[in-house]
Amino acid sequence: MEEKDEIDLFLDSQEKTEEELLQEKCERTYNAASNPIRRDIVRGICFLGKTTEELLNETDLDEATLKFHTQVLINADFIFQDEKEVYKLTELGLQVLPKL
Repeated sequence: MEEKDEIDLFLDSQEKTEEELLQEKCERTYNAASNPIRRDIVRGICFLGKTTEELLNETDLDEATLKFHTQVLINADFIFQDEKEVYKLTELGLQVLPKL
């Protein structure tokens, strides 16, 4: 059996445990849901979905700010963009919607 060198030790230290991964997911979910702008975006998307233009008009956000907030929601698995680039709620987003 070969000894581990510094690179192997570094790579091993970068692997996350299941508990660490779950903790990160919880933090992403909380972060996404705790912001009032993101809650407004989820409510706006609702069951029908919304385009970027529709969300820009409804939220009065600029494109960069909207993109930032929608990316946070995508990373937290609340929303996704379909093939027509319409934002829609994921299963998690649909579960959270009534609580917003």
